[in-house]
Amino acid sequence: MTAQLDEETPVVSVVIPTNNRKDWVTEALESVFNQSYTNFEVIVVDDGSEDGTSEYLRERFGDRIRLFRTEGTNCPTAKNHGASHARGKYLAFLDDDDRWYPEKLAKQVAFMEAASADVAMVGSACDHMDKDGNPYWEPSYPEEELTYESACVKPKLPGASSGCLIRTAVFKELGGFDVELTRNQDRELWIRLTRKYRVPMLQEVLSTVRIHGTQRRGVNTDTIQRCRLEINRRIPERAIRRKADGWTYFHLFNLNWKQKKLKAFGFLVRSFMAWPGPLPVRENRVKMALRRILGRG
Repeated sequence: MTAQLDEETPVVSVVIPTNNRKDWVTEALESVFNQSYTNFEVIVVDDGSEDGTSEYLRERFGDRIRLFRTEGTNCPTAKNHGASHARGKYLAFLDDDDRWYPEKLAKQVAFMEAASADVAMVGSACDHMDKDGNPYWEPSYPEEELTYESACVKPKLPGASSGCLIRTAVFKELGGFDVELTRNQDRELWIRLTRKYRVPMLQEVLSTVRIHGTQRRGVNTDTIQRCRLEINRRIPERAIRRKADGWTYFHLFNLNWKQKKLKAFGFLVRSFMAWPGPLPVRENRVKMALRRILGRG
């Protein structure tokens, strides 16, 4: 299905940053053009691809997309660049390795059009696929509303920006994504967003997130550690900041356990030092850690 784009006033600006993922970004774009809601524009930012992505997309999609080229910056910079060209009332970001269900835009636009002015963004649930597009993991459902504290500590925002629709004016008011963060820039924006606005969540699976090992350049556990701790450092409330550090170190314990057990143990200790109280994890941290250490989970 081809989008019928209103040349003057598209309601939604879809922004897709991409880098050397010609096949996956094609799937992402097809999921956009299969939307039941059609009043949108599509902005693709090719951020330094070396696999002929720009030429391929021009040939395949023609004037159905607005294609821009940046020279290998990073994901938040590419997203901000795309957003700077947006003409729509709403922004819908889609990672180049993810996909949308056909009703994604229709349901979120209808929700936002009926919402009060203090609602700046709406999220949704997501499911998952592997690198080949096969089902992977169980669907992830968010809380009914993303609050400031949950955004600080452990944002339950399945699909991150691929599952959201945000008011363009609010995105620009907040200055967009922090380009110094090569990881977790979504979370940092949601923290700033929830300080001033409400973020409800639809309890429907509207996007599919691809789980794979071919992450964008420059992303590893050290990057995750640096970016998460930098975000936490900016949280002014001491108790919330300590709780966020406790969750971050426990997350790093889990990420490092398989290949760097000594380093993982260090993160586990730091997690309890930062915040000895309960955290928003599946169950008690001690039980979870023991299961991992004993090879039972």
